[in-house]
Amino acid sequence: MARCRHLFPDMGVTVMARPGPGQLARKLGHTANAEWTEVPNRPFDGASPDLPKLPNRARYHPLVTTWWDMVRQMPHCKNWAPTDWQYAVETALLKHYFWTDAASGEVKTTAATEIRRREDNMGTTEEARRKLRIRYVDVPDDDVEDEDPVTAQVQPEVVHQRRAGGARPVTSLASRRARALAEQGGQADTA
Repeated sequence: MARCRHLFPDMGVTVMARPGPGQLARKLGHTANAEWTEVPNRPFDGASPDLPKLPNRARYHPLVTTWWDMVRQMPHCKNWAPTDWQYAVETALLKHYFWTDAASGEVKTTAATEIRRREDNMGTTEEARRKLRIRYVDVPDDDVEDEDPVTAQVQPEVVHQRRAGGARPVTSLASRRARALAEQGGQADTA
């Protein structure tokens, strides 16, 4: 403590340095000046990858497909880069194999721990978002601006790696909806 004391001869006052936040607090971003990321509380409807096909025409466990539909609509997904989407897809695969093994009576706690950690990193729960300093903010309908096409292109394009064919762009949810509506309209004309 004597090393921290400085004597100002002209003032005759001893001043001690204030201790800063601990090393662990700095590492985890729990300092007083850590900033929150505020995200409008609206479901994300931008481009997101589909889950890759499983070998032997296997289907994903129903809990995984439900989870994936929820994850790809989280409001803060608009801030995700392609690497974040890849991380989410890998987490979905881990969840699928975890649930498949659990159905056969084999539960691995190490897999459950890894899945929990990954979900925390992705901000899937309110507590996880609090740790990541992400806050959903309610915005009235009239305050929401329609996305400008120029700013809509700022989000990186998410690609899905096919096994033999290389990368292909993922279509946006809006274009998929438009295609489905057009197909429904074509089926109604033939009926």
